[in-house]
Amino acid sequence: MSAGQQAVPANNANNASNEGAQKKHMSKAALAIIAVVVVAIIAVVVVAIIVVAGVFGFRAYSDAQYNNAVAACATASENVRNATNDYNGLVNGDAADAAALTEKDVKDSSTLDALNKELSVELPVYEGCVADDTAGFKSATDKLNEQTDWYKAHTTSLQKAVDAVNASKK
Repeated sequence: MSAGQQAVPANNANNASNEGAQKKHMSKAALAIIAVVVVAIIAVVVVAIIVVAGVFGFRAYSDAQYNNAVAACATASENVRNATNDYNGLVNGDAADAAALTEKDVKDSSTLDALNKELSVELPVYEGCVADDTAGFKSATDKLNEQTDWYKAHTTSLQKAVDAVNASKK
């Protein structure tokens, strides 16, 4: 065998060795690319899950706020109704009896004037719980609470005026 012929098998062995190294190198590169793609896919899935959870969480929070606002408005409406009933009961009962008295029936006629002034106040207009959103229900609740306060304050002042007329009876 000549030296050239002996070199060919050696070159074939080197070529086979190089091909094996290239395959190992390419498989490492392919694995790295696959790993990067898998990590990217996982990251996208995690971000999507977080976004979806955030949307559902926000909707649940918003729905809870809305339901709380509706319930608070209903409670405020009930409080106005009770305060209005107390006020109207006084107006149609003891206040009406005291207002029927004349100056001849009392020692101090200014008590009748004070009573008539209390009876002539303008009543607040009932707002009710009519709204489309949380802010609307909160606003309606605030107005209803103001009305409840008005009725309670005027029931107290009207009762004082009625008591003053009754104390002034002859």
